Amino acid sequence: MGLSLGEKWSFCVPEEQVILMDIASNAYVMLPPSLAASFDRLCRQEPLDDRDTQGMAMLLQAGIFVQQEEQGAILPCSLPVEPTCGFDERDLPGWSARDLLQAILALGRARYALRQHDLAGILVRIRDQKESFSGAARPSTDRRARAIAAAFYRLNALVTRYDQCLLRSLAMMHCLLANRVPANLVFGVATRPFRAHCWLQHGGLVLNDTLEGIGNYTPILVV
Repeated sequence: MGLSLGEKWSFCVPEEQVILMDIASNAYVMLPPSLAASFDRLCRQEPLDDRDTQGMAMLLQAGIFVQQEEQGAILPCSLPVEPTCGFDERDLPGWSARDLLQAILALGRARYALRQHDLAGILVRIRDQKESFSGAARPSTDRRARAIAAAFYRLNALVTRYDQCLLRSLAMMHCLLANRVPANLVFGVATRPFRAHCWLQHGGLVLNDTLEGIGNYTPILVV
């Protein structure tokens, strides 16, 4: 009998601290040292002993781990493509009035979705939409990605950007998918003090932040 990470959980290990994300409720848990040690031994597929019994029982009861026939790999989140550049004002001329209107409407849809559905359900729909098209990004999709990012940048004059990274990222993702532009939604965490953030990447291009803005965050979930 083996264990695997529950389907609605993801994790990362910044600064040797195990942080878990409850995807359904968009909540985060930092494991205490004793639990983190047991968690680390399991991830490394090292033998567990009596010290780990109580901790494993707690993690199973919480649904963080689930039982399966064989022990598989339990890996922290990683980015498929490392960010290489962020959006800046040189990209601003590419947007159109239509892009701005789409951004405004998408912001309203994202706000409604967050009120009516849990985050896990929203992310499942995003994954399903992404799977409907595939292939390498073309120059045209790169231009569309920058135009959509520029339209959302312009929204800063109408809607505050602060503390709304999830709302704005979901809205931008809606526009990107509607234009068949591939992108990844990245959730990240930082410690000392703890904080969470999310952003969008089109390949290595960060669409709604700068490299400096995301530099202190460790990815905990990529959609």
